[in-house]
Amino acid sequence: MKRLAKVIGFIGAGVAIVWAMRDRFISVATSREPQPPAFRSETGDHDPVDVLDGIGPVFAKRLAEAGLGDVQSLALASPDRVAEAAGVSAARARNWIQLASDR
Repeated sequence: MKRLAKVIGFIGAGVAIVWAMRDRFISVATSREPQPPAFRSETGDHDPVDVLDGIGPVFAKRLAEAGLGDVQSLALASPDRVAEAAGVSAARARNWIQLASDR
C-alpha cells in the first residue's frame, strides 16, 4: 500500500510540474507575439473610382467630370456633391463614400 501511495505521489508531482509549466510548453508551440499592424499602401488612394463595388464606367465618368475621379477624392467628398455629380440618391452616395473611406 505504501508503494502504491509513493507511485501515485510521483505521478501527481509529475502532473503538477507539467501543469505549472504548461504555459512555457504552449508558448514554444504557438507564438504569442502580436501580429504587426497592416498599413495601407499609398497606391490605393489614387485608384480610379470604378474599382469600388457599384461604380461602373458611366458613374466613374460622371464623377471624374466633377473632379471626383479617384478613391481619395471620393472619400473626402460630401454625399450631396457625389449624389449631384453622379445623379444618384444621397444614400447611394454615402455608401460609395464609405467604401472609398474603407479602402
